[in-house]
Amino acid sequence: MDLALLVHPTAGGLACAVGAVVSGAPLFSDGLRSLRLRRHLADLAETPLAGDLAGFVHVHGTVTLDSPMFTPLSAAPCTAFQLEVHTVGAPIVKIVEERRPFRVTGRGASARLESTAGRWSLSATAEREIAADEPLPQSLSRLIEQVPEALWWRRAGGRLRLVERALLAGSSCHVVGFARQAHSLQQLEDLEVVRTGTDGALEVAATSAMAEVCELWLGPGEFLDFLFVSDRAPVARELAVPAWRALGAFAGPALSLLGLLYLAAAADQLRTLGHV
Repeated sequence: MDLALLVHPTAGGLACAVGAVVSGAPLFSDGLRSLRLRRHLADLAETPLAGDLAGFVHVHGTVTLDSPMFTPLSAAPCTAFQLEVHTVGAPIVKIVEERRPFRVTGRGASARLESTAGRWSLSATAEREIAADEPLPQSLSRLIEQVPEALWWRRAGGRLRLVERALLAGSSCHVVGFARQAHSLQQLEDLEVVRTGTDGALEVAATSAMAEVCELWLGPGEFLDFLFVSDRAPVARELAVPAWRALGAFAGPALSLLGLLYLAAAADQLRTLGHV
C-alpha cells in the first residue's frame, strides 16, 4: 500500500510530524535511562563507605559540613533545609529550600557530594505558627517573600504554619548515587635548609611541591542521572522509578518513525502534484 495515497499533508500535520521526530530522541533517552535505573535499583544493597568505591552505590555515613548555613526556625547548622509554608484555613502549601554540597564521613573514609540535585527526603526538625502581624527575623522574612501566596495571605489577616525539614550537621545520612574517583593536585610545603653564603650562616626556606590526591565523589552520574539523599534509610517507594517512564525506550523510536513516514509520504504526494 502506498502511504502517499493515504496522507493529505497539511500545515498542522507537518508540524506534528516534525514535533514527533524531534521529541522521539529525548523520550527514548529517558526511557532507556529509566530501564537501566530500575535494573540497578533492583540489585542495590548498602555498601560500606570506602575510598575505592565506584559505580552506582548506596552508602551511609555522617554529615560533615563544607560551608555551614542555619535552619530558618531552629537556627541549627545544616547543609540543606526545606521550609514548608502552609496557609492556615486554605489548602495552599509551598516549599522553599536551599542546599549546599557536603561530605559523608564513615569509618576511615569520606566522600564529597558533588551535586545538590536529585531527590532529598528529610525529617521535620521544627514547626511554628505565625500570626499575620507577627514580626519575623530578616532571614525568615526573606524566605517567606519567595512565596507570593503567603505574602497575600498574611496581608489578608491569615496565619501561616511553617514546617522545617533539614539535614543537620553530624546527623546520619544515606546517599544513593554514582561514586567516582576525582583526582586533584594538592600543594605540599617542605622545609629546606639552605646556606646563605654569609659567615657560614644557615637559613630555613620553604619549598613547594605538588602531589596528586584521589578523592571519592558522589553524584547523579552521567548515564543514570539519579541521586537520593536522606537522613534515614530509604524505603522502596522512595527509590521507585515509574514503569511508564521506561515505555519511552519503545515509544520514542516509534514516534520518530511515524513522523518520518508522514514526512516522506507528504513529500512524495507534493512531488506528484508538482508542488516540489
